[in-house]
Amino acid sequence: ALLCRGMQASKNKNTEKAEPFYRLSVPKQKTSSEIINEARNVLRTLRTRRPFTPTEDQRKLFGSGSSRAPQNRPPSVFSLRASSFDLAESRPASGVRLSPLDHKPILVPFAKDEDSSISLPKPPASAAEVRKVSSARACLFRRTSQGSFLSAKMVPPDQNEEKLDSEEPAMMNNLCRSNNNCLEEQRSYTPFNDESRQLICNECISKSEREDFLKGTAGKFLFQLRGERDQMKEPGINSSQPRITGWKRRVTGLEDETRINESEEEESFWHIKILPMLHELENVEDNIENLCLACTKLYQALNEENMLGKRLKRRSVLLKTLYKLVDVDSDPLSLKLAKIILAMKVDGKNLLSVCKLAFKICRNEKNDYIIQNDRLLDCLLEVLRTEDLQKNNEALLYCMGAIKLMSGNAVLLNEMVNKGAVEMLLQLMKQINNIKENDTYFSNLGHLLVQLTATLRNLADLPPARHQLLCSGAVSELCAALEQRVDDKDVCIYIVRIFSKLSFYNDFCAALEDCSRCYILFLALLNKYQKKQDLVIRIIFILGNLTAKNNQAREQFFKEKGSVNTLISLFQTYHELDLNAQKWYHEKEGEGKTHPKDPSEAEDVLIKLIRVLANLSIHPSVGAALAAAHRVVELLVTVLEYKSVDDCEELVINAATTINNLSYYKVKSSAVQDKKLHIAEMLLKLLMSNNMDGVVEAVRVFGNLSQYHEICDFIIQKKIYKFMIALLDAKNQDVCFSACGVLLNLTVDKNKRALLMEEGGIGKLVDCLQDFGPADWQLACLICKTLWNYSENITSAASCFGEDTDTLLVLLTSLLDEEVALDYSLDRDLRDYQKLYWEREFKPVAEKLLDRIQSHHFLPTVTITPF
Repeated sequence: ALLCRGMQASKNKNTEKAEPFYRLSVPKQKTSSEIINEARNVLRTLRTRRPFTPTEDQRKLFGSGSSRAPQNRPPSVFSLRASSFDLAESRPASGVRLSPLDHKPILVPFAKDEDSSISLPKPPASAAEVRKVSSARACLFRRTSQGSFLSAKMVPPDQNEEKLDSEEPAMMNNLCRSNNNCLEEQRSYTPFNDESRQLICNECISKSEREDFLKGTAGKFLFQLRGERDQMKEPGINSSQPRITGWKRRVTGLEDETRINESEEEESFWHIKILPMLHELENVEDNIENLCLACTKLYQALNEENMLGKRLKRRSVLLKTLYKLVDVDSDPLSLKLAKIILAMKVDGKNLLSVCKLAFKICRNEKNDYIIQNDRLLDCLLEVLRTEDLQKNNEALLYCMGAIKLMSGNAVLLNEMVNKGAVEMLLQLMKQINNIKENDTYFSNLGHLLVQLTATLRNLADLPPARHQLLCSGAVSELCAALEQRVDDKDVCIYIVRIFSKLSFYNDFCAALEDCSRCYILFLALLNKYQKKQDLVIRIIFILGNLTAKNNQAREQFFKEKGSVNTLISLFQTYHELDLNAQKWYHEKEGEGKTHPKDPSEAEDVLIKLIRVLANLSIHPSVGAALAAAHRVVELLVTVLEYKSVDDCEELVINAATTINNLSYYKVKSSAVQDKKLHIAEMLLKLLMSNNMDGVVEAVRVFGNLSQYHEICDFIIQKKIYKFMIALLDAKNQDVCFSACGVLLNLTVDKNKRALLMEEGGIGKLVDCLQDFGPADWQLACLICKTLWNYSENITSAASCFGEDTDTLLVLLTSLLDEEVALDYSLDRDLRDYQKLYWEREFKPVAEKLLDRIQSHHFLPTVTITPF
């Protein structure tokens, strides 16, 4: 420390001339490594607690502190029923992809009969008609969602022809329910694929045209289509001979164009395994347990036959049945349904609805246990991995929201790590980062990014996840997202929370320092959100961690444009907030309002901000610049003025520590030197407190400031020296070291050396040397320096050291014996370090002190009286 610098100067002096250690003359400029090595307990970094983030009382997409207005964000509460699903969308694709049409489509009749009376589609005459058609189409979906999807029964082939006449009118009546129902039937039986059927989706046809259609070409085509299918299945049968069994199945709703290319094995699987289960599920009157069991068996059967996804030809029938069950108010059943629906690879509106269903289940914390057992997480992760980001951004939002809610459970959180969720989320973030600000999806993807970063924040608590984050380049992606979304406070706060957690670890700090723009980003956020305490305090905490151990980080941050001015501005802002809060408590003190035990929000920011200043001051050039920054020193001193250690211990001690660090630097324009007497007065208040940590910190500052004659006079005037002597009895190495440093500086002045004889100072110094010498050569060296200064004008060892003379002689002789002094049982590296310090620092001083005492130690003359 600075307390030891005097020795280096005196070693070059003529040994014949007794020079006091620790003169005010500044020795040659030392390297930073020398300064750091010497700066024991003088230049110190500070530690602090990570900012506390309370758990949200409710599971929602956006927390209570969200910056998004309710009307500008997706809802966490919504109505979800069977009607939320799109039944038409569940039809499987035909497998044929058509090229876009460059011209206006014209409907071509399929029959060559002149009697065919199919009306060509007519465009609506007005917008009112468009709305009318759209309304009718919406009605169509509502109506088709009602009724039974599974009314079909297996009918023996010999009964089909007998029932044809009775069932055909029923079919006709069913087809004629409404204009739009007619259109739906027309689309169903037209041999176009799904894309081509959309060409006639908005037709308006009259009642007479509809009747002609049902009696004419459409009727013929229904038979023809079925016949062609059977002909494909049984070659040799004429396509003009319709198979009547096709009518039965087509009418009951179990067969449509999905049966084209269906294998016999799949058809057998459907009727034997799946159909009975669907009949069970259709019985919504059944109890929940039976329905859940049926869903479990259904999923297992589909999985065993590899029929999940879009392979199953009758997938639409299965999905319609499942959609109906969404109306049953049961989370366990909804969980089973969501798992199957997701596994069937639905898309569009149905994907959105099922992701909402999963989110709704996850909102209830009581469902965590059943979610763990039903592997819903696997299905949701698959959605994130495979679905198109831009096309399904809203569905991915609720999917990611569900995963975020799951991450609040420790078991599910560990499961996410094991299933590779970290890499998956980072890949998704990379896709989002590739969307530029002028893209139409940019804003909506911000909602998704909030859920994603909130999940990563929870994952960052787990060591395996931290390792994956580091290895997967999470730092660069998070910085990119932070830079893109600087105007989105919600995204910023979650990313900063991730950094806050990870910055505890050196490898992460190194990765963050490698991100060249990280300090620019942090400063931009601090300036933009200066009064957003939750964001500010975490960025300051991160900066404190980055500058705690890395000298390059200190220099890099300090050199960023406006870095110190930003810190000063924040200091002023939160100092004023703290002052106002303190005044309010003083005014309300009579009403029973007392200062809270824990730091307030403003105090917490100041604590962590001062920590950054203390850490920065370790760097030689940065520390010197800060020592000359008058506004910085003024604000630190202000903290000591208005805040007592009882109000906020950590804040006051941090301020004293930072002043201590800055007082180390002897620069011409030092603000600490200019204010040294005022600082000493403020430290006296801390020194007289009942807080031992505060006392020690005040003593440390006096250790540096006592190099100045004005401060030494202040110490004598206020009798602070007596307090320093008393502290030698503390039986604590650090306390003794600090107190001895002040006494050393006092003994530079010849007129003040006699003060050591008061309060038994010499004896206490010898006791400290005996107690701590072999274990702490720095302290032993400091004690020897103090005794050397004190004994400069020695005439007799006995008169100088009194009754402690013999004890001191024996002790110095012992400590100078290498075999006795050094502990060879220690680790070799530690032993070598101690030996180096013993040889270079302690031994030269102790040998000179021992020689001085021995040369002035006279044995009493023994007079022999002759007999």
